[in-house]
Amino acid sequence: MQPLSFFPHLSSFIYILRIFTPRKREKTVDKMKKQILLIAILLCTAFAQAQEVFVTADFVSSYIWRGMDSGNASVQPSLGLNWKGLTVYAWGSTEFREKNNEIDLSLEYEYKNLTLYANNYFTQTEEEPFKYFNYSSHSTGHTFEVGAGYMLSEKFPLSVSWYTTFAGNDYRENGKRAWSSYCELSYPFSVKDVNMSVEAGFTPWESMYSDKFNVVNIGLSATKEIKITSNFSLPIFGKLIANPYEEQLYFVFGITL
Repeated sequence: MQPLSFFPHLSSFIYILRIFTPRKREKTVDKMKKQILLIAILLCTAFAQAQEVFVTADFVSSYIWRGMDSGNASVQPSLGLNWKGLTVYAWGSTEFREKNNEIDLSLEYEYKNLTLYANNYFTQTEEEPFKYFNYSSHSTGHTFEVGAGYMLSEKFPLSVSWYTTFAGNDYRENGKRAWSSYCELSYPFSVKDVNMSVEAGFTPWESMYSDKFNVVNIGLSATKEIKITSNFSLPIFGKLIANPYEEQLYFVFGITL
């Protein structure tokens, strides 16, 4: 393993990750303070040293995540910043018809072909009250995940990624932590002026994705920019997704603003 100095700002990534993650003995008020502190750190970083601040929004016909049906037609905004290999962003999904919401806070650190991930997912359905600061293990809407991805090379850009949920509401029926994990292989390519990607994902054991080892996601996506004027293009995308475990097939269409 290389010394930490070879990974500029990795120490910042780890420090923020520690703030990002709840601890069992902490009171709710303390957790709220840490969330507020994290937000303050991100805002200071954004305005003081950010190399890029971005805001986007996707409008999708349905919300499919890692092969799982996660919602109907939705608007999915994101707001974040890039700073010397570190990306910090918030992402959300809100359905047009039902009161199903998701708010995610994410950190990514990229060094050469390696990318590290830390995600805080918060989901709320129509049947559940919106309690963002509820961190009780078996009733919270939060899950916390870490992951890593590696791209083989620019000439052969096959990427392999692994994600594991380590905290939050992620338990099996026997009450034991599930350590829900997901591994995905993806390969991007282009056909004329259309950017495409093929992906396949599996879960290695019983978890939120499946009751045992299973392939849960096979997808083919395509993105194309539609030129509206000489200065404005509208990106559109489509994705065909199969979940062999659930014997489901989905097609998603979306527009990015």
